[in-house]
Formats: sequence, structure tokens, C-alpha cells
Amino acid sequence: MREVCATGMSSTQGSIETQEAIERFAEALHQRIGADRYRLWFTHGVGFDLEVGDSPDDGKPTVVVVIRTSGPFAAQRMGNSFATELRAAAMIACGERARYRIDVEEAEQPAPKKRTRAAKVAAEKKATTKSGGRRPTARQTSARATAGRQSGGRSSTGRRGSANSLASLLAQSTATGSEKPGGSSGGKGRSRGRVEHDPIAASELPADERFDDEELEDEEVAVSTPRSSKSKLPPLPESQPTGGRTLDSFITGPCNEFAFSAAMMAVATPSVATPLFLHGPTGTGKSHLLAALANEFRTRRRMRRVVLLTAEQFTNDFVVSVGSTGLPAFRRRYRDVDALLIDDVHFLAAKTATLREALYTVETLASAGKPLVFSANLPPSDIRGLTGEVAGRMASGLVCPLAALDQETRFKLLQRMVATRCVLGCDNTLLEEVSELIGGDARAAGGIANLIGMLQRMFRREPTIDEIRRYGGDLLRSTQVAPTLRSIEKAVCETFGLEGDGLRGKAQTRRVSEPRTLAMYLARQHTGSAFTEIAKHFGRRSHSNAISAISKVETWLSSGKPIGAGDGAMSAQDAIARVESRLRVG
Repeated sequence: MREVCATGMSSTQGSIETQEAIERFAEALHQRIGADRYRLWFTHGVGFDLEVGDSPDDGKPTVVVVIRTSGPFAAQRMGNSFATELRAAAMIACGERARYRIDVEEAEQPAPKKRTRAAKVAAEKKATTKSGGRRPTARQTSARATAGRQSGGRSSTGRRGSANSLASLLAQSTATGSEKPGGSSGGKGRSRGRVEHDPIAASELPADERFDDEELEDEEVAVSTPRSSKSKLPPLPESQPTGGRTLDSFITGPCNEFAFSAAMMAVATPSVATPLFLHGPTGTGKSHLLAALANEFRTRRRMRRVVLLTAEQFTNDFVVSVGSTGLPAFRRRYRDVDALLIDDVHFLAAKTATLREALYTVETLASAGKPLVFSANLPPSDIRGLTGEVAGRMASGLVCPLAALDQETRFKLLQRMVATRCVLGCDNTLLEEVSELIGGDARAAGGIANLIGMLQRMFRREPTIDEIRRYGGDLLRSTQVAPTLRSIEKAVCETFGLEGDGLRGKAQTRRVSEPRTLAMYLARQHTGSAFTEIAKHFGRRSHSNAISAISKVETWLSSGKPIGAGDGAMSAQDAIARVESRLRVG
């Protein structure tokens, strides 16, 4: 897997020739494996260097390209996946005799504590007893190999002199660079760091210098702090701050009382109805509830390892772990927790590897009875790109919708925000008028409260509704995005799983005709379009088709008739609720 020079190795000093050779190697490797794979595997925590040593074949000096990485997982994957490309790039950059080696840079360990004389004697007796009937340990083998390299490097340096310098070797490779590389693959050996742990590299050692995992673990315990599954837990991922958001500060109303009750139940009995899935459009309080639940788990339930983060943070941590520390460390961070809360789960859609890891993490924590809370803009079954297994697992606990803020809830929210952000009070009549103008986004209510506070400072009095409309017209208009015929068509197609222009065709099957009728009904309800315009948009020849669609859907609503065919069939009321939810999300 690794082609290196094991004898006579010496590190080079920084020079123009070295930098040029490294640049040639990086460029050749970039061209062979592609930009995406190069950026994933060779840009984060990876460095290149050159060394001069004796070839194991004929003892002549050769150049070794050293790839330094930060984790054994990445080193093993590089050696397994890019062996041919690395060797070819090394030959192009440094000549046909060049080799490469992958080194693992170990993290700096804290200085060991001073031991008493009795502890030293006991450790020496244990080491003597262990070495009496067993093979040399990994650290002894590594120390002997390191000493061999150092002595070999000194002797080879004396033999070679100035003729064997890096500059002369690179000059020779440049002179012969136009020739076609050939020859045998060269000798093999061990790289530094934790490469001895690699099974292929270990099999190449002499029989009397091989070691097993048990010896490695024993030796590490002898020189480091004793391990304990309870005292040394993996570090937690970086959690988002709760920002003072609590359940007491959450304003409830008809739009969110069901989700709020579910959150209270999750705090009272965390192992019941897990995972809890919250979904709704932007500004309905999903992130507030997640932060409040994380705070309650830490304070009321005394959970020490509570992780709150977004799906984007989860994905980024997964990608970084694949290229550095490896998946075992990533899994320990997310599975050795007391509670896991992930916001904006829809970000995971169509990310196959991340979804698979998220599924295994959810299954592990759910089987252990750990509380899980997720949020997204749509229910799990409606998120396109979410696999059936993931959607089913996230919906197996309790799915709670949060609707856009109703007028009563918006009024309560404005009252609280004005009381905390404005220097003067506001008349409730004014706030009621403003709450009717803004949409159901809580963030827009915060912007209106800031606007009122600014107008109070500017006029030294309470602003009028006309002044709020004048200075905050853009904000008021941005909160009320009117649906269009195109957006209604797209929402209906996504709800019933149809193609983008499926409703405009001439198909008369139940799977297409009934969703088309529903789309014309919603177009009349949510837009100001005339019947003729609606019928023309959906491929109908006469406005009478749009008129009859109104009466048909009203009949379906009163009778509870299902719409569509097959697995996608649903009641008219459920279908309208799903389509309107998508329209609010955008």
C-alpha cells in the first residue's frame, strides 16, 4: 500500500527546489484524482514534504514525497484509494525513482505525571515480566526502527556528501522528466505516526517484530492515565446557545398550542414519544422550542450531555470527520449523549451518506430511550430527498405542526416586544391594527417592534398607523407573499408526487384529474385570477371547467372523499392543508 524508503532517511530543508517539486506533485495529483476528491482528501489537515534516502533496491539515493495527515483513518483511506495516483504524481514531480510515504501526525500528549519510586519499580517489574515471554511491543519496535533510521541517516549522509543533496536529485529528475517512467515498484516499509497499526504495514515487518492489538493496548495503559468509560467520555459537538429562550417566554395560541403541549410532555417524560418532530413555516417558533427543550433537559432533568445544533452543522462535522478523525470518533460524539436536538432537518435531503449516518444515530439513541427532537419546514413524509427509512424513523414518535401565527398570537407577541424594545408604551388599538397587517412570521413582528421604537425616538411620541405604513411599507409587504398560479401548481404537484407540468396535460386519470381540479379551486381561493385565466393556465379550453372545479371540491370537503389514487390518495381537507403549508414555506 505504501512505497517508501526505510533506510537512510533524512528530512530536507526548505528551498526553492523543494517548493517547486511539492507544487509539481500537488498539481499532478490534482489532475489525476479530480478537483472534488483532491479538495476532500488533500486540503484539510494534510501537508506535503520531501525527504532524501537510500533506495532499498540498490542503495542509491532517492526522493520520497511525504504526505502528512492528521488521522490514521484518513491515512489508510488515502493509501487504499489513491496508491496508483500518488506514485505516479511522485514520479512526475521528482523522477522515476521517487517514492511516497503517508505519515500520521500524532496529537501532542500532556506531560505524564511524576511517579513515585514505588510506582516506577512496579512498572519496571511489570515490563520485565511482560517482555519475558512475549514479542516486543509496538512502542519498542517503533523506537528500534526510529533509532535505525537515525543511525542510517547519519552514515548515509557521510557517504553521499554534497553529491547526494536534494538539489542534485531534483536536477537529475528534471533532466530525465521527459522520459517515460518505468521500472519496478520499489521497496516497501513503514511510515511514522500510528502507521504500525495498519494491518498491511504490520504484515511486512519481520516475524519477530510484529505486534498485536492487545500488546498495543497494554503498552498504552502502562504509560498513560488509566482509561475509564465513565471518566473519559468523548467531547461533545459544539452546541448552539439557547439565547435565553425558555418555555415560559414562548407565546402560545391556537397556531402552536399542540406543539407546545408536546414539548411539555417531552420534558416531563423524555423517553415517551421520541423522536419529537416539529414542522412549520419560517417564524413559527420551531427553533425557540428546540432551544427551550435543550435548556429544560439541562436544568430540570439534570442531563449533562445535551446537544443542540442545526442539520448543516451535523453535515459539516460528518464531512470533516471522514477526512480526519474517522467515523468512530464522530459516532461516539453523537451517540454518547443524553439528548440530541437537530434543527432544519430538511437540509439533509439528498445527502446519502449523511442521511445513512443520521439514521443509525437516531436508531441507536431511540433504542436507548434517549430524547430526540427534530424540526423542519415540512413533515418528514413531505420532505423530498429524505429516504423512506429516515422519514419513517423520524415520524415514529410524534409529529407536531406549527401553523403561521394567528392574529391573536401576533398581538400578544407585539405587546411583549414593544414592552422590551421601545422607550414608550403603545396603545393596544394601534398594536391590533399592526398585527392585522403583518403576516404570520414572528421575525417580521420583531422588525415591526424595532420600527415602532425608532419612530418613537424620531417623533418623541407614539407613531400613528399611517406613519408605520409609510416607513415600514416594505416590511409589511414582504411578510405577505401572495401565491401565484405557478406556485399553487408546484405545491399541488409536490403534494401528490406529480411531475412539474403534469397538471397541464390532457390526462384524465384520477391520479391527475382530481389534483388538477383541486389546483383550480385553490387558485380561485388564493389569487385574484379570473376563471378564464385559471382554466387556460391548467390547459382547459373553457372557463366552465374552473367553475365546475369549485363545486366539485366543495362536495369533496363535505363528504370526505379521498383525492388521488394509490398510495398518494388523501382527503380533500388534508390535501388542502398540505398544499397551503407548502405555499407558506415557499
